[in-house]
Amino acid sequence: MKIKKEIVRYLMVAPFVGSADFGVYYLLIHFLPYSVSKAISYVISNGIGYLFNKYWIFKKKRSSYPEAARYLILDVLLLGFNVIANQIILNVWPHAVFLALVIAGILTMLLSFVSKKWWVFKSHG
Repeated sequence: MKIKKEIVRYLMVAPFVGSADFGVYYLLIHFLPYSVSKAISYVISNGIGYLFNKYWIFKKKRSSYPEAARYLILDVLLLGFNVIANQIILNVWPHAVFLALVIAGILTMLLSFVSKKWWVFKSHG
């Protein structure tokens, strides 16, 4: 039953974090270059995502630098996975740009949840 609650909370948080990313990016592009705006929005939204994942979704209360490091490492790996999955789909269906985005996003979200549950926020030690 615990995992069902975690999945529901995860699915509730994902659109919020995505909206934060979009919102910060949209505000910043009026003052900064696109790439700088995107970098800042990405860092802020991932910080928000980390806090939600740690304290609300997976209910971890203790402070842990290794946990934060695992989250950061996973985030970089998930970004790479998402880009590669998107490209593989486009190699198969070159005109399915939106479909590639959706499929790569869903695969990344699934991998993200499993990795966070059983690696990042698992009790280590």
